[in-house]
Amino acid sequence: MVRRQCVNLLDHLLDEGAVQALVEAVDDPDDRVAARALHALACDRCKQGECRPGEDLWVPRALELLSSARVDPRAGAIDALGKVAGRRPEVAAALARSAAEDPDKGLRGQARHFVPTSVA
Repeated sequence: MVRRQCVNLLDHLLDEGAVQALVEAVDDPDDRVAARALHALACDRCKQGECRPGEDLWVPRALELLSSARVDPRAGAIDALGKVAGRRPEVAAALARSAAEDPDKGLRGQARHFVPTSVA
């Protein structure tokens, strides 16, 4: 619970010094912590400051999580990657694959929602 709350706080108060901690939290054994860390790294809407973490730090790991055997990490990755798909062709392509191939029907729909029309 403490790790989840820390990640939630960092989502709103993110600064450059916290980015590495969030990147490391993507591999937290608690899927809810990992998903919130991905959200914090990807979501601009929640931020109060000017920090926008470098996508190159977390996008590769999020792309790997699309192949996770567990549903929650895949869901968190789809949500985070959806926020950058419009400006990253490799992400749009990966989400299109998830929309077509993910074993979970709900996640296929979630991925389809984020696929830019130019890729769909």
